[in-house]
Order: sequence, then structure tokens, then C-alpha cells
Amino acid sequence: MSNAPTVLMNLVPLVRATCQSATDATATTITPDDSGTLFVDRSTSAHTYTLPAVADCKGKHFLFVKVGTANMVIAGATAKIIAMNNAAAASVAFSTASEKIGGAMLIIGDGDYYYAFNISAGANTVTVA
Repeated sequence: MSNAPTVLMNLVPLVRATCQSATDATATTITPDDSGTLFVDRSTSAHTYTLPAVADCKGKHFLFVKVGTANMVIAGATAKIIAMNNAAAASVAFSTASEKIGGAMLIIGDGDYYYAFNISAGANTVTVA
């Protein structure tokens, strides 16, 4: 019996970045071809990013950063998103005042589940010396 993984979770370098302007629509549908994209959300109204079917995203990854002043929600169409303290969520959100600007999340798919890695909760104070 081999211990070799069936899905390699190597992160390839980002291949592109996209920014939502402050006046863009409130929803974005992501495709498997968007794997490796950095989504920078500058929206001033709530914005939902809908992930593709998890079965189509084996080994795919997406990075999200919130720099606007409204909520950002990352939703799975019919997928389960495994996140901290939630093993069967359909979505993850930066939805409270302390989790807006500066929030960042990495989503990786293995074909059965999405795994959400919270990189930053946002709203941090940065002091430049």
C-alpha cells in the first residue's frame, strides 16, 4: 500500500490578479480556469464570490483579499467548505466590522471539499516607523 497522495496540493504561483472597483456588481462567479487568481475586492457594497462545483476544482486554489468597506462572502455552489470551527459550511464570510478591510483567505479544492485558510481577519492597525 502506497502512502503517496492522490491529490497534490502544490500551490502554483499566482497567474493573474483581478480587482473589483468600488462600483462593480455585487456578485462574481468563479470558474475552475480562475485557479491561481488573486481576487481583490474593493466593493463598497456586499460582494459574493461563488466558487465552481468542487468536483471540478481538484488541486485548484483561489486567493481573496478584502480592501473595500463592505462584506465579502465566498460561497460554494453545492460544495462543502471546511473552515475553522465549521466542517460543513456552504460559505465563509468577512461579515463583521472587525473582519472587513484587510481580510484575506486562501481556498483550495481537493475534488471533494474546499478548504478555507484564513490568512488575515482584517482591520489590523499598521504603524510605520
